[in-house]
Amino acid sequence: MESEIKSWLNVILKENIKNFSLKNVGNSEKGDGYIGDILFVTLTSVRDKSSPEYNLVLKCSKRSEALRKKTPVKEAFITEIYIYEKVFPTFTHFQLEKGVFHPFKSVPKCHGALIADNLEVIVFDNLKTSGYVLWDKKKLLTRKHIELVVEEYAKFNAVSIAMKDQKPEGFKKLTDNLMNVFQRFVEATDCEIIFGKIIDEIHDLLKDDLDEHILSVWRSLKEKINFIFGDMIQGISGVKVMRHGDCWCNNFMFKHDKKNKSIPTEVAILDWQLSTYSSPVLDLCYFIFANISEEDIYELNVILDYYYDRLKFYTDQLGSELDSLYPREEFFSDWKKYSKYGILMSTLAYKIYATEKNEVLDIVDAVESGNDFGQAFIYEVKNKSALKDRARYIVQYVVANNLISF
Repeated sequence: MESEIKSWLNVILKENIKNFSLKNVGNSEKGDGYIGDILFVTLTSVRDKSSPEYNLVLKCSKRSEALRKKTPVKEAFITEIYIYEKVFPTFTHFQLEKGVFHPFKSVPKCHGALIADNLEVIVFDNLKTSGYVLWDKKKLLTRKHIELVVEEYAKFNAVSIAMKDQKPEGFKKLTDNLMNVFQRFVEATDCEIIFGKIIDEIHDLLKDDLDEHILSVWRSLKEKINFIFGDMIQGISGVKVMRHGDCWCNNFMFKHDKKNKSIPTEVAILDWQLSTYSSPVLDLCYFIFANISEEDIYELNVILDYYYDRLKFYTDQLGSELDSLYPREEFFSDWKKYSKYGILMSTLAYKIYATEKNEVLDIVDAVESGNDFGQAFIYEVKNKSALKDRARYIVQYVVANNLISF
């Protein structure tokens, strides 16, 4: 394995890896990656002790032939490589050109990538060595963590809006070359079965907690699964931005105040494989519904106002007027229409959050057994109280605020 890793790094880093010793310091845990594996390595020069040490993360695609045939593994990795090699540099150049001194840069440094016939590898800095930590998926994000991510999404979205306004041809080239990997995953499995089972599971767990009307409205979401993942998100015609795409808590690493660990100071947004060009509401609703606490859900409109205010600040800073390009009323109208996507996506997040490591099913095992990859998500969670507690207040809120109704 070491010689293979060195051969990858030799190509990606464009350095003579023979002069470095390589130490494999770990890998991702089961359930952290579905179509890829993570390796943590340290490279140290064996000749020049003053040479910098590389603390790296290697994101490697699964090589299972069955998985790669049945799911868009290669396309997902190519999309992330495109985001790092084309989109981020273009966005950074545009922001600096407009005199923005603190551009969006809340992503790990990417050293490069390798694309082969049955393997893709992307190399990043290991943010853990810089003090960043993953959030414990069993805990709800605090308000400060929510607002930090919401602000970074606003900063990122502002670049799309301003660049499309001022450099429409250049922006169109960026978006035209972006694949819709999420849609390919949707086409590769039966979402109606996967998400329908989770909706039913939540419904049954809450039978003794919520009244029949709330539960009936909640269950009606099943009838719209294919519409939400199909015509609704494919038919968005209003304001669109480059999206993050995968907004569950494992795709954010936080740095905290040294004196007060409860205060986040920086965030790094990970995993851009599902990045696409669509409404900014899709990332926002997925992130919020998947991670918000019961205390904060009832201040959701305040959080949405905060997002819009920061979006306006950053868009105006880039030289475009958000009031005319994306009025506040239009944003809230989009939220009402498209937040169903986040409600639906978050149900899968709740299930993953409640799943213990020994319960996680291997996606490769699922497809190599002749099933589609969605079978890996069809299992009964043992910690039913965790799933129930996550879902209860979300179900109450979305029904009370008519966010499921069509």
